[in-house]
Amino acid sequence: MQHTTREFPGVLIYAAALTSGVLAALAVQIWFSASGFDPGAALQNLFSAKTLQLRAAGPWWAIAGAAFVASGAMAAALSRLPLPWHRLRVLRWILAGVALFGLSQIGHLTAPGNGHASAGAAVLANFAVIALAAAMALLGAYFTARR
Repeated sequence: MQHTTREFPGVLIYAAALTSGVLAALAVQIWFSASGFDPGAALQNLFSAKTLQLRAAGPWWAIAGAAFVASGAMAAALSRLPLPWHRLRVLRWILAGVALFGLSQIGHLTAPGNGHASAGAAVLANFAVIALAAAMALLGAYFTARR
């Protein structure tokens, strides 16, 4: 059996990296919300007379970092490992199992009720988090993809 190696198109690499970065950022956001660290708290404290506290800004940095690292790892793997991936079959199953276990643990978390923020502020914060995650995911993919 003859195996030919081929590379992914650049658009596919960036799309997969963007998707993985945003999904990783959403998982981190859900985990922080369940732990009591709300990304909307930074928006409420942003225009107040007090300085922005680390407790409010920490989740934003963690979400951006998770998107950057996850998309960078995905872009690096897709741009450097040529197809077919028959030799990496066991590793793919192990990584898929670990990812499935992690996502199921995050999915079972229940977020405490946030009584001090309005629904509009929560939606604005969630859209801002997704936009930040997408921007950082694109940067992570751009810096690590082989050109």
